[in-house]
Amino acid sequence: MKRIIPLFSLFCILYLPGHRLMAQAIVQTGKSYVNITKGATGGTIEPGDILEIRATIAVSRRSGNSVLSITRVHFVDTIPDNTTYIPGTLRILTNEGLIFKQYTDGPNDDQAMYSAASLPRPTVRINMGSTVNGALGGTINSTAPGGTSGGTIHYQGRPSFYGSTCIMSASYRIQVNPAAPYGTVINMYGGMFGYRNNNLDSVRNLPAYTIRLTQNLGLCANSIGANAILDYGGTFGEGSTQNRTTSAIVPGYEFVNVASGMPNDGSYSIVNNLSPTGSTNINEPKPDITAPLTRVFNLWDIMGDHTGAADPAAGNPPVAPGENGGYFVAINASYANSNAIQQTVSGLCPNTYYEFSAWFKNICQYCACDSTGDPPYRTVSGVAVPNTNFDGPDSSGVNPNLTFTIDGVDYYTTGTLTYTGQWVKKGFIYLTGPTQTSFTVTIRNNAAGGGGNDWAIDDVTLATCTPDLSMQPSPMVPVCYGNQVDIAALIRCYFPNYTHYTWERSTDNGATWMATGVGGEGTPVLVGGEYQYTATYPSFIGDSSVHNNIYRIRLASTPANLADPSCSFLATTTVRVMVNNCEWVLHGDIQSFSGNVQNQLATLYWTVGGDFTPGSVFEIESSNDNIYFEKIGELSREEGKSNYQFTDNKVLTTTRYYRIKLTNKETYKVSKTISLSSAATAFAVRSLVNPFDQEISFELVSPEQGMVNLTLTDAYGRAIKTEKSAVNAGVNVMQVNNLGELAPGMYILRIQWKDKVVAKKLVKEYK
Repeated sequence: MKRIIPLFSLFCILYLPGHRLMAQAIVQTGKSYVNITKGATGGTIEPGDILEIRATIAVSRRSGNSVLSITRVHFVDTIPDNTTYIPGTLRILTNEGLIFKQYTDGPNDDQAMYSAASLPRPTVRINMGSTVNGALGGTINSTAPGGTSGGTIHYQGRPSFYGSTCIMSASYRIQVNPAAPYGTVINMYGGMFGYRNNNLDSVRNLPAYTIRLTQNLGLCANSIGANAILDYGGTFGEGSTQNRTTSAIVPGYEFVNVASGMPNDGSYSIVNNLSPTGSTNINEPKPDITAPLTRVFNLWDIMGDHTGAADPAAGNPPVAPGENGGYFVAINASYANSNAIQQTVSGLCPNTYYEFSAWFKNICQYCACDSTGDPPYRTVSGVAVPNTNFDGPDSSGVNPNLTFTIDGVDYYTTGTLTYTGQWVKKGFIYLTGPTQTSFTVTIRNNAAGGGGNDWAIDDVTLATCTPDLSMQPSPMVPVCYGNQVDIAALIRCYFPNYTHYTWERSTDNGATWMATGVGGEGTPVLVGGEYQYTATYPSFIGDSSVHNNIYRIRLASTPANLADPSCSFLATTTVRVMVNNCEWVLHGDIQSFSGNVQNQLATLYWTVGGDFTPGSVFEIESSNDNIYFEKIGELSREEGKSNYQFTDNKVLTTTRYYRIKLTNKETYKVSKTISLSSAATAFAVRSLVNPFDQEISFELVSPEQGMVNLTLTDAYGRAIKTEKSAVNAGVNVMQVNNLGELAPGMYILRIQWKDKVVAKKLVKEYK
């Protein structure tokens, strides 16, 4: 929701000579583009996309100023290379994107023209405003496309912003060449507004943009490495004071504390509660017209931050005054397309995929103003009621639209962020160059100002997309003395470039690790939406020299990255070689094996025949994928007894696999494998306390009794703490302790149960 005087004074300082401030109308300009093809979804700019160019001009007057308008107003722009002008798209738009005036492409018939013959590139020109006869801008002469003739814009003209400012956007559309290859750079020329202000001719050059065509890869489907963004890992921290101090990574806006009319145009606040009074009632009337005002501009959402929310779309509730809560940034964007987030990041890994993303929320449901200046609501006898005369496209007004850039080049736009009352994640994947170790990331406002374009941002992320590595078998491979040992690693990646690997071995129970000299380069194959391959360790003979050795694998995208611990990735699982003396003879065989399911519990039945071996036992094993089995129970074999049964007291999730191992702890025999299935409760992590300080606590819902692997990784995916923990069926209260010495920042907690993996981003508190 916009308020005029403070913002206009800012633009006067920026653009108008000081001795003329009281003698001129106030003029504000901005230029942006919208990816029409990607609509509200957003995405990278790709070949064939249609872009709508919008150059906005706003005219108002300072109180007491006799100058009410500007004259000879015209917009001129150049069509970029590798794009084509789309015929019939010359228009005047409202700041919300509604068509206000449609023009033809030819000269001499109306107030706009497209000139394909212009050199060195085609151009467009739109005369704007109205002359004395009410025509917009007057006719354009084909012989003088760059002339100064244009129309008049009066501060109370149409389209109107609450009757106090005239706002309009000159617009046209272009299509990116469908044949242009990815990587093509499109230079968007800035263009200009020309006008006369109190008999002074002025030219307002508009910003130029550079776009690189990039394949739309979505976001990482696997676990995410650590966050390289400053300011509490992009979460903006937490505190008990409602208003936080300014942020170094929000460069394009003026910092203010939240109030009933703040943040105003071109300003931002960092808060744990967006209500000026600290109200926690998110259902306060909207608009709020009862003093004291609980909502910014009577209209903005009352809300908390996003970090660590149990429901990411809903976010966190606002905290009461004096209570501790997470901070987020609230921005009141203006006509200028300012940078909302900007930071130079170094220490990056070459040839590595990074996710650049953030969570956004449109925070004003009723900030619109239609072309006549009418809002969506009116106040009648002290009561807010819908305005039946409102004919704007959206009650929230100008929808936020953000552009993500790297090193000043545009790669991605969020699309229009309509008001839903919910947070939404937007971002893209960027691949660093062969030697690239740093870049500057920017999130830029790409929508016009006026009513709306008010939004929140939180959890800004720049993190590596890590591969998922699992050992086969794990955690142990038993082998008889003198027999062959076979181990491997299954590597799953969202991208096909993590192909270089090396094996490492520990002989002191994991205290230290050494290179084995065994490595190679895999060939990933797309399977089920992920690229995967198997890295096999050369077979070796089990003897005393390898007994109790532990093996793991390290992975990277290049040989150089493989040698750099900060640019390579380690498997969170290992395999231990156990060499057994198998001279003991195991008698008996499992002759039959079956099972059934009752009340979502599996009961197993088997029969054993043959001679009895003293001390022999049955180990009952289960698996979710028929590859990795784990022990879930044990029964002693009794002499003279042939029939046995065992009930797995853990609820089945989906299909599970079972087998029986007859063993005397020195050697073993394994039954056939059977599968049983039933609907069940899914494995889940909930109630995670985030941020954390001394320990990490959460609830783990387990379908059955067993073991889970807990791995805490740092900024580059390096394991800081690894634990195995026994869990029971149902809800388990879990803790990872002794974390007080960890440096503040972003960490990743991976919880692995069978083939299920949950990864959670966590923030260590700054004290």
